[in-house]
Amino acid sequence: MAISTYAELQAAAAGWLVRGDLTARIPEFIALAEARLNRILRTRLSETEATLHVAGGAMSAPLPAGFTEPLRLWVVRPEGREELPFVEAARQRAWTARGEPSAWSVDGQAVTFDRPCAAPTTLVLRMLRAFSLSAVAPTNALLDEAPDIYLFATLCEAGPFLRDGELAQAYEAKLQRAVAELNAKAARSRAASRLVTDLPELAGAC
Repeated sequence: MAISTYAELQAAAAGWLVRGDLTARIPEFIALAEARLNRILRTRLSETEATLHVAGGAMSAPLPAGFTEPLRLWVVRPEGREELPFVEAARQRAWTARGEPSAWSVDGQAVTFDRPCAAPTTLVLRMLRAFSLSAVAPTNALLDEAPDIYLFATLCEAGPFLRDGELAQAYEAKLQRAVAELNAKAARSRAASRLVTDLPELAGAC
């Protein structure tokens, strides 16, 4: 059967488990699987950009919903956007004079800056967003590209209820292989490729 929505994932997990007493717990298994996947996966499928609007005089902005890890931050200007350097929160200096931020960090549940903004400022944060299926958000990029990862991660979380160590290990092995394959695909997509043409190489060409 196809596994392209939250409901189809629940149905597939129920079919694999063949345990009627666990059907009601499958949403819990999916939520636990997502918590694990959000910790172990660092893939382009979870990359997204969010716009932050910072009031004049403010030194921070709340993190967007679903944030799991920062990647890059840009200040938006009329002529374009300019990237700001990231500094660890413990090493970030705090200036009292207002101005345009020259560095940023993540501290607690906020993006923080090294100085108060002189004026209302717009920034763009590139980040990793959590995978989180629900009835109102029935699909996402990971489920579209790798439904096997979602399924096997869900079955792994059902492991303590299966009372079958060998089967639980088999699900874990399938999950690890699927994750490795996804990571390998991501690495290939990020690697620079050598341009190949049908033109013959010229002998002695400089």
